[in-house]
Amino acid sequence: MITALVYVFIGFAAAALSGLAKGSMRRLIVAGALGILIAWAAFPFSRAVGFLSREQIDPTQFGLTTAFPLFWLVPLISVAALGLAHRGGALSGLGGLAAGLVTLLVSLAWVAKGAQVARVEPQIGWMEALAGTLLAALFVIIGNNLPRYRVPLIGAGILLGLFSFGWLKSEKGHTYFPSVQGYYKFLAPAGQGVEQELVDQYNAGLEALNAQRKEIDLPPLKPIASITGIQSGRIPREVAEQGYRLLTPSAMPYGSLVIFAFAGLLLGAGLFQLRRPALQQDDDLRAGLILASVIAVLVPAFDATEFMLQKLAKGWPFLVDFWHRAWPPNLAQPIDKIFPLQTAFSEIMLTVEIALVGTFLAAIFALPTSFLAARNLTLRNRVLRGVFYLMRTFYNADRGVDTLILALVFVAAVGLGPFAGVLAIAIHSIADLGKLYSEAIENVDKGPIEALESVGAGGANVLRWGILPQVLPLFVSYTLYRFEINFRVSIVLGFVGAGGIGYFIKGAMDAGHYDQMIIGVIIVLIVVNIIDFASSWLRSRLV
Repeated sequence: MITALVYVFIGFAAAALSGLAKGSMRRLIVAGALGILIAWAAFPFSRAVGFLSREQIDPTQFGLTTAFPLFWLVPLISVAALGLAHRGGALSGLGGLAAGLVTLLVSLAWVAKGAQVARVEPQIGWMEALAGTLLAALFVIIGNNLPRYRVPLIGAGILLGLFSFGWLKSEKGHTYFPSVQGYYKFLAPAGQGVEQELVDQYNAGLEALNAQRKEIDLPPLKPIASITGIQSGRIPREVAEQGYRLLTPSAMPYGSLVIFAFAGLLLGAGLFQLRRPALQQDDDLRAGLILASVIAVLVPAFDATEFMLQKLAKGWPFLVDFWHRAWPPNLAQPIDKIFPLQTAFSEIMLTVEIALVGTFLAAIFALPTSFLAARNLTLRNRVLRGVFYLMRTFYNADRGVDTLILALVFVAAVGLGPFAGVLAIAIHSIADLGKLYSEAIENVDKGPIEALESVGAGGANVLRWGILPQVLPLFVSYTLYRFEINFRVSIVLGFVGAGGIGYFIKGAMDAGHYDQMIIGVIIVLIVVNIIDFASSWLRSRLV
């Protein structure tokens, strides 16, 4: 409960600070109402445990409406707040205040409830329908932005949406995506007398279960009086297998914290809007939608990546020990004929050469293909138009495969060493440079081109005298910038066996020679700065 109130205060404080700075309160009301609607349907609000950890379910407020019907008030009041926000002024503040208050009271009422046994009700077909709807919506959005192809794109989107829905619901779809089937779950009350019936069933089979446990030297289990009173944090296997879970309202996953924060935001923004109805702007609805969408994407991402500063605080002693073992650097051990500084210098030069050769090869291949990927040069010819789409598709596919993955493939194909790193960098950089080159070509000044065409100059002459003089400085600048990136990438590639300073650093770390590893890190920092300043100086002279 205290944690919930802390997040309410955080949301309220954010609104108050924005209000003191005379920011738009209606924008925050829109963001808060939309955020609550998203969290109500998609973010976990409570926790229900089974016998095994994989049986844990984190239901949303929507998934808890069967167990707690008051949760239906949350989306209703949020939609009403959005309607009043559209009208603006004091009505907007009143709607935000009411939405925040109702959401807060309903959510706190649930959190204050005790643990209960709940029955799991998987909703069949919901995720399959959502996937098909999203696919169709994507084509509809693309079609609305391309009026010429609107009808075929919308039609294709509808057909693909229906096909994906049917395929995901099929046996084959469930084979490839088993978690989709019944992914969204409702938790309903177990019903009067069900818990006692489950307790009696468990206790009746306890003698046979303890006999099996005795054969494998496990301690016997004691009879239970209540499932909700179990101290182990999980319910018996037999109860979980019947589709029941122990639902604990006081356990609050990230979704509950988001809802409480949004409730505080609505309360603060509503109060400030009532006091100063003029705190609004014309683009509040769009800005509020963007703000809510960003939060809706970021919050699950932070939870999925297990972002917790507490872990860093616990690991601080290791970092201190690491520093003590790494400093001062071990530059040489002549007695043992170990010369880390010399080796590091040799490997950093190899890293530069890997990046240099890979960038050069990429530029050689990207230069001619970029003209085929330039929209303005392929617009008038259907064959070239097809080549344009082919090249752009190749660029997108090539850029989608990370350099590290390519390095792993080439290390397996050609063995350890710098050649694998050169191949990985060259192949990946073709797409990056080609896209940059083609965009530079598309933005050339049309004046010189039209002047050459007016005197009857052919395509090759137009390319040589009208386009190349404009884009070559940009090509060089982009190539230098890509070389900077490739140098940094080549360091990482050394960790997977592609040679260079990364290979030296990894070897020193694996052997526990942190005082040698730190030499490689220092040299990398120095060379990175040298390359950066040199590249910036060259680009300033060329562009």
